[in-house]
Amino acid sequence: MEKEAIREELKNVRAEIKQLKKDFLQRKEVKEEHFEKGENYSTDIDKLYEEIKQIEEENNLDLINTDLEERKSELTEFKTKLEELDVKFEDLKKTTKSKAKPQVKTISVEKAQKEIKKLDLKLQTQVLSLDKESEIIKKIHDLKGEVGKVQGKVGSEDDKEFKVIKKELNYIRRKYNNAEKKIRSLYKQIRLISKEKKKRYKEIDELRNLKKKAFEEFRSTKKVYSDVGKTLKDLFNKESELMEQLGETVVQKKKTIEKEIKQKRKDIENKFKKEGVLTTEDLLAFQKK
Repeated sequence: MEKEAIREELKNVRAEIKQLKKDFLQRKEVKEEHFEKGENYSTDIDKLYEEIKQIEEENNLDLINTDLEERKSELTEFKTKLEELDVKFEDLKKTTKSKAKPQVKTISVEKAQKEIKKLDLKLQTQVLSLDKESEIIKKIHDLKGEVGKVQGKVGSEDDKEFKVIKKELNYIRRKYNNAEKKIRSLYKQIRLISKEKKKRYKEIDELRNLKKKAFEEFRSTKKVYSDVGKTLKDLFNKESELMEQLGETVVQKKKTIEKEIKQKRKDIENKFKKEGVLTTEDLLAFQKK
C-alpha cells in the first residue's frame, strides 16, 4: 500500500514535470526573443552611426572645420587691422581737412573757377575802359593764385598719405567682408550636414529606448525562466527520490524501456514475416530509440 501511494505521488510529480517543461520552453523562447530584439536594435544603432560617419566623410566635414578655423583666424586679423587703419584714417582726414579747405577767400574752388571763366569771357566779348580791364585782369590773377595754392595743398604729402591709407583701408575691408561671407557659407554647409546627422541621432535615441525596454524584458523573463528551471530541477530530484523508494533508478528505467522497445521490434518483425503488413503504430515503434 505504501508503494501504491509512492507511485501515485510519482505520477503526480511527473505530470507536473510534463506541464512545467512546456512552460519552461515557452519562457525560454520569450526570453531569447527579447534578447534578440535588443541585439537587433544594437545592430541598427551601429548602422546609423556608420551613416553619420559616412555623411561627414562624403561632405568633407573635417576639411570644412579646418577651413572655418583658418577663416575665423583671418577675420580676427583683418578686424584688428581695420580698427587700426580706421583710427589712422580718421585722424589723417581731420588733419587734411584742417590744412586744405577747398576755399578761395569766401568762395569755393569750383565757384572761383567759374568766376575766372566768367571774367575771362567778359574781357573777350565786351569793350571796357582801361581801368576796368586792369581791375578784371588783377581779379583773375588773384583768383588763379588762390586756386593754385589750394590745388598745391591737395597734392601735398598729407594728401598722398591719406590716399594710401584710404586705399589700404578699402582693400582690408574687402578682405574682411569676403572672409565673413566665406565663414557664413561654411556655417551653412555645417548646418546642412548637422541637419542630416540630427535625423540619425533622433532615430538612435528612439532605438536606444526600444533597446533598453527589450533588455529590461529580457532580464525580467530570464528571472522567471530561471525560477521555473529551479522548480523543475527540484521536481526532477523529487522524481529520483520517489523512484529510489520504489527500488528504481533512472538508469534502470532506461534499460527497462530499451528492453521493451527491443522486444516490440522483434514482435513486429515476426508479424511482418507472417502477415507482410505493418500498421502505423508498428512503424512508429521502429522509429523509437
